[in-house]
Amino acid sequence: MKRFYTCYLVSAFSDRAFMGNSTGVIIDDTNLTDEEMQNIAKDINQSVVVFVTELDRDRYSTRFFTPNEEIKLCGHATIATFYALAENEYIKPLDSGIKKIIQHTNIGKIPVELEYSNHKTQNIYMNLEIKLKEDFEDKNRVLEILGIKEEDLGFEICGTCNIEKISTGTCDILVPVKNEKVLSSININREKALKLCKEEDIISLHVFTTSDGKNVKQRTFSPIIGVDEEFGSGTSTAATMHYLHSNNVTDEKEIFSTQGNYIGRTSKVVANIKDNDKLVRVGGRAYVFMNGVLYL
Repeated sequence: MKRFYTCYLVSAFSDRAFMGNSTGVIIDDTNLTDEEMQNIAKDINQSVVVFVTELDRDRYSTRFFTPNEEIKLCGHATIATFYALAENEYIKPLDSGIKKIIQHTNIGKIPVELEYSNHKTQNIYMNLEIKLKEDFEDKNRVLEILGIKEEDLGFEICGTCNIEKISTGTCDILVPVKNEKVLSSININREKALKLCKEEDIISLHVFTTSDGKNVKQRTFSPIIGVDEEFGSGTSTAATMHYLHSNNVTDEKEIFSTQGNYIGRTSKVVANIKDNDKLVRVGGRAYVFMNGVLYL
């Protein structure tokens, strides 16, 4: 007997097709096996495919698969998933305001907020806790991987800053650079980056710059999940917000990040520090550009 599953392709961090970071979203009835999920992710061939199941009113379980393996959490896939659910009214909408739901993941429960205006879905946000923040001492190794020099590190608005390892549920190495010229010049050594990611148990090398402490340009390199460079990253943007605020680079409690423009799919991500400095709210728009039915 055939089984069928509703599926969507969604661009996160964009309000149009062919921009942002695209994700496959599958409405799961809990009958899919792990092997089937992995095979679906291979065939759909997005950077991440999400399998989402309603657990209870305003509570959803999510599992994230790359074409190669399951990962614990993905920011852009979370934004895409809950936008698709909201847009197609799996979640009962509001006329205006914020609807709060809980996302169950392999790293625990994550609060998600859906913003409505005039009965239409606007932005989707996730609230991430900072679980780790520490200096990363092997600076020369990172410089070699990125193909930049020590004098390229830091910010023009405040001078030198350290490379740090920060976890928002997934872990990144955060690399601040002086300006966009340095950012655009990066050409990573993929094999060395992959080795570092495995040894340090990180998802990404995240490189970023800002000239005013509010508007950020960034690039995220994630070879360990099969993505040499990401079009947009929510978890990394949350880590960037915490980095800038905790290191007193800026007094701003909100940043606007642009990503993906060097590789042809621009993403716009917003992040802000909550009352508790250990909590960051990150998100943006999304766009459902395809829907269909998957038959097994």
